[in-house]
Parts: sequence; structure tokens; C-alpha cells
Amino acid sequence: MKLFLSGGGSGEDSIELDRLFVSMLDKSKHLLYIPIAIDTKKHPYPDCLKWLKSTFEPLGIKRFEMWTERELTSFDKKDLEKFSGVYIGGGNTFKLLKNLREFNFLDSLKNLAKKDIPIYGGSAGAIILTRTVIPALSADLNEVEIKEFDALNLVKNYDIFAHYKKSQDKTILEYMKKYDLNKVIGIPENCGLFVTNDKIQVVGPGSAFTFNKKKKEIMSDSYI
Repeated sequence: MKLFLSGGGSGEDSIELDRLFVSMLDKSKHLLYIPIAIDTKKHPYPDCLKWLKSTFEPLGIKRFEMWTERELTSFDKKDLEKFSGVYIGGGNTFKLLKNLREFNFLDSLKNLAKKDIPIYGGSAGAIILTRTVIPALSADLNEVEIKEFDALNLVKNYDIFAHYKKSQDKTILEYMKKYDLNKVIGIPENCGLFVTNDKIQVVGPGSAFTFNKKKKEIMSDSYI
């Protein structure tokens, strides 16, 4: 398993995580981009693809393919074999989870993770890789009115708060109590996590923090 969870930063904030992700891609294959969490009124899909290319082309990635609702509605699992990795963009976490469920794409993501295909999640894209999307209630509107908040749970039973700031500590502890969250990681915009079967590694200049119901600690590399 090779998962990359970004706290939501871009440019210099995520450059170390981006470079690590790129180092694990087969550059002869396409990178699959899924931007369906985004508000397309503010950020049309062509602009999203332009942004992704501006981020990864300087790092050596030249082949890209974007799947939106149209492609996800009719994809074949064999289609996924041609990709070197997957990048799931940010936006509204609840919209993203609802759509991926309806397109039956969650199981495909799990299978790709089992095959060690690198998967990068930015903000909302990172949250859906974890135990639940409950932390997104603090920032996103659940306009799609999903009732089931369980996500992929690929990150050692952790929930995460993306875009973490110290001012959120009280909110995180309140959510842990209210929603019975046992393990939480706060990921600021200037770092991310690299997750394998054996380890969670903090990548970037910033610091991530773990929370349990008793204390908050700075996160060093965690071996599972």
C-alpha cells in the first residue's frame, strides 16, 4: 500500500509529498486524476486539469487522464490497469464519497491500494481514504445529505482533520467525544502523510499531530 494524504496545501506546501509521490510512479503510464469533489461553477474541470499539470509536469509527469462523472459512470475495472497512480482532488468531502459509492469506485480504490498502486488524496481526497468522513462536518456542508459516513479506512483506523490549525484543537476534541472518534490526526497544509502497510510517515516542513481522548502529541513516524 502506498497512500499519500495531503493536508490541503499546494505549491511549496506540498512539494515534498508531491516529489515522493512522483518517485513511485511509472512515468511511461498515465496518472489518473479524479476531480469530482470540486465545485465546477468556481473551478471547471479543464481548469482543474490545467492546475494538476502545472503541479506535476515540472516533476517529470507528462501523461495524464482525467475521469469525471461521465467516465466513472461507465468505467471497466480493466481500464485501471493502464494507470501508474491515482490523484483524488479536494472539494466537498460528502459529494465525493457519495459519488464514488454510486459509481462503485470505492472497491476499485481498495484493490488498487492492495496492489501498491500509489494513491494521492488532497484534502477531501485524503479524508475518504481514512476511517470516516465525520471530521469534514467541521468544514464542508453535507448538501448531498449522506447518512453513512464510513469511508475506506485504509489509514490504520485513523480519522483526519485536513487543513489543521492549532485553533481547531477544541473542535477536534469535541468531535472525538460527540462522534466516538478514537484516533485522529491533524494534518496542516504544509505537510502530508505517506502511508504503507507498516508505517505512517510525516512528509514536509510542517508537523502533524495525533489526538486521542486524553492527549495531543506531535506525530513522529509511526510504525504499525
